[in-house]
Amino acid sequence: MRVLRVGNSNDDAGGLPEEQRAWHIAARLLSERTGEPVDTILKRGWPTAEFATALGRWMDELEPEFVVLQVNNFWYGHESVPLWFERRFGGAGKSVTRVGKAVGNSPLFAERPWGLFANRTLLRALPGATHFTPAEVAAAMEAAMRKVLAHERAVLMVRGHENWAELPMAGKRHNRRNAARNAAMSVAMREVCDRLHVPYFERPPVTARELKASLGTSRYHNSAHGEQAIGEFDGEAMASAWMAARPSN
Repeated sequence: MRVLRVGNSNDDAGGLPEEQRAWHIAARLLSERTGEPVDTILKRGWPTAEFATALGRWMDELEPEFVVLQVNNFWYGHESVPLWFERRFGGAGKSVTRVGKAVGNSPLFAERPWGLFANRTLLRALPGATHFTPAEVAAAMEAAMRKVLAHERAVLMVRGHENWAELPMAGKRHNRRNAARNAAMSVAMREVCDRLHVPYFERPPVTARELKASLGTSRYHNSAHGEQAIGEFDGEAMASAWMAARPSN
């Protein structure tokens, strides 16, 4: 079975070995449940108008039998101070954005306690902007889903966003905003999936205590513990979606 997984940065970021990645764990469980060997192809998406076009091209080139599309909280939940400056001040703001990205992506900053503290302080003190709204994400996802559904032989499943009770680098107001966006995203994607008759799976909210154990040292990507939990959930969800669509298998 060839699986096209359009996931997020946890699929390859950081130093975890492949066998500890959620996608690998999910593939192993899917294989066990279906009795078929599973070959997973990893891709990532960005919910713009080009997303559907890219997915349509991947469908033609790769001919997957199973497609998993994941909604990413980063798209609509991550509040970026440099992005706010860019939208507010145009060209001058882009310079701030470039510097902010360079510093934020540096391991010296992102993976150190003082860097995490500085990031959290900035989020509390300065305005931030999200890359997309939940409605924009839902529209882009629907267009992409229709590209998959045009290939009638492929099974499609949508994996909802991760829903955290509290983000480790955010204050109370940020967490309230994130919770509201997550709720809106869930409603929007469930509506789209119900209308298109596509199975939708979303993990229960992750408590602050669970999240602490699930994140790696950078606080951006998962630890082996976090990947294990997600992989087990995804594997069972994928097996359920596959066997519902292929009951004779």
